[in-house]
Amino acid sequence: MANEQTDAIVGIDKLVYGTSDMAMARKLFRDWGLAETSAGDEELVYACGNGNEVVVKPENAPELPPRFSDGSNFREVVWGVSTPAHLARIGKELERDREVREDAKGALHCTDDTGINIGFRLWSHESVPAQPEPTFNTPWQRRRIDQRATIYEQAVPWRMGHIGFRVDDVMVAERFYVDRLGFWLSDRYADGGATFLRNARRADHHNLFIIRSPTTQTMFDHVAFEVRDIHEVFGGGLAFSRKGWDTHVGPGRHPVSSAYFWYFKNPLGGAIEYFSDTDIATEAWEPVDFQENRFSEWHLSRGIPMPDTSLFKPSIAIARERNLKNKQ
Repeated sequence: MANEQTDAIVGIDKLVYGTSDMAMARKLFRDWGLAETSAGDEELVYACGNGNEVVVKPENAPELPPRFSDGSNFREVVWGVSTPAHLARIGKELERDREVREDAKGALHCTDDTGINIGFRLWSHESVPAQPEPTFNTPWQRRRIDQRATIYEQAVPWRMGHIGFRVDDVMVAERFYVDRLGFWLSDRYADGGATFLRNARRADHHNLFIIRSPTTQTMFDHVAFEVRDIHEVFGGGLAFSRKGWDTHVGPGRHPVSSAYFWYFKNPLGGAIEYFSDTDIATEAWEPVDFQENRFSEWHLSRGIPMPDTSLFKPSIAIARERNLKNKQ
């Protein structure tokens, strides 16, 4: 099954939450920078730049999958599948030992071996932006000529890149996704502390992060949204902070995947993350069992404090006074 399914899954396609406060959820994802494609009393739908969806429903909606016992209102992650043939094979594989439900739109729904609600549907989105913007100048490559770098007043996430969960037995989860769904191992933390899996032969360092739960319960940890570059991580994080949302941890940089990050607390459960510049792995990547938790090369704990612009006012005033004298 693993060989057949290696490149079947394209990426995270949809995330589903419940909530007791639809107005709060609406503000959350609009402030986060997602496009609102549907807003009603019974459902909110938001889209990333490539079409990935975040769906929010009232927490008692009968069609919602059950939530975890930890209290999170995360309900389901739906993976995008490349072809109808791959979707049919996934359904046939999982039906061997669990119930698989097909909805009216042809998507499949079940649970994995740790109790996480998962779904699969045909992928129908672009994979990369049509015209990536030049950003960084290096000593070896000057890509930005006669133009200033972008200052981001708001992040606009391109896609959901990875999702994380806490489970009682990390290796049970790893075996399910690798052996049954064709995910690839990128790296591990030692002694079953965590595993980093990617959903295709060539993909981000990880699309699925599984870490050992502090309890025996399965818990939702976070979902990560990719932005253009480190400047958008910072600019988007600053904008989100100004709108009243609290930092969970960051900004900072992961040494395992090389990505820059900024995590925020999510009132619907777990955390949400801006990230950029992750490693891309192929079949040539050699997994490592790290002997320690390598969460960050560096990070701030409470976000970035707003600068005190009053410090610059005296010098600006002096410059203006001199300009007036010169004109006279």
